[in-house]
Amino acid sequence: MNAALLKSGHCQLFEPVDEKTVLKYKTEVKSEMSCKWLPVPGRAVKPILLVFFVLVLVLPAMADTTNEERDLSSFFGKYSGAFVILDAAHGHWLRHHPDLCRKRVTPCSTFKIPNSLISLETGVASDADFSLPWDGTRYPIEPWNRDQTLRSAFAVSCLWFYQELARRVGSQRMNEWVAKIHYGNCDLSGGVTHFWLSSSLTISPDEQVDFLRRLHTRQLPFSTRSVDIVLDIMTVLRRGQTVYRGKTGTAGDPVKQMATQGWWVGSVCTPKGDYYFATCITGGDNPSGRTARQITENILEDLKVLTSSTEP
Repeated sequence: MNAALLKSGHCQLFEPVDEKTVLKYKTEVKSEMSCKWLPVPGRAVKPILLVFFVLVLVLPAMADTTNEERDLSSFFGKYSGAFVILDAAHGHWLRHHPDLCRKRVTPCSTFKIPNSLISLETGVASDADFSLPWDGTRYPIEPWNRDQTLRSAFAVSCLWFYQELARRVGSQRMNEWVAKIHYGNCDLSGGVTHFWLSSSLTISPDEQVDFLRRLHTRQLPFSTRSVDIVLDIMTVLRRGQTVYRGKTGTAGDPVKQMATQGWWVGSVCTPKGDYYFATCITGGDNPSGRTARQITENILEDLKVLTSSTEP
């Protein structure tokens, strides 16, 4: 087989080599590893040393992440669904139904998390107390029928408030920000006030968890102030040094007036480490966000992530 010439920066990498050459390099490596050896621009990098660098630098990083599949059907009962949790301190992912954890579906009201971040970052919303007046339209969810602040609207998942925020952000800026944070399939073609509502935008449970991880570790392109405000309004419970955060999401059939899909996504941050989770359910009698939350909290308690002293 002909040798292939590869270029990496100013260094040239050659492969493959014959056995005699490999043996020669192995001998040289023994002495060279005790010295400060680095590739020199314009000088050939020895294949055996290239392999050494891969083993030392790449494999340990890969080893930091582990995956586990576990049957949690007993917690879901008559509901079908996915559950995924990342133990960030140990890089351990645990999944119930990994295939469903990879499946993209509508985010529903869980999109209120990025919607809040984008509204704050663009100046559409000033802070958690930013308010909008209720226009008098009667909604079937009673807490929506009043003036709202960013904090109260997030807590009661007020649709009209967040649709107005999205309208003020505008299609162009919303498209730019959703693409910038790599949220799901980034498809906003369903319209600026509806794309997250059983429409064009979709995201998987795995992607929800990765988004939450990037949010908490400040790896998203938002200011510290915007992130702090959103983490604050996401907070469900704060007890001691443990903080429990989350957001529901519910898709429904407007004709039958019943839930068809429920989300509960969030985090549990403790002194020993942070956990990011997402649950998505369908089927059953009431696959709502509230049902997804109850299922999730039962699992988190079983996993000792939440305890009776830290549950709401």
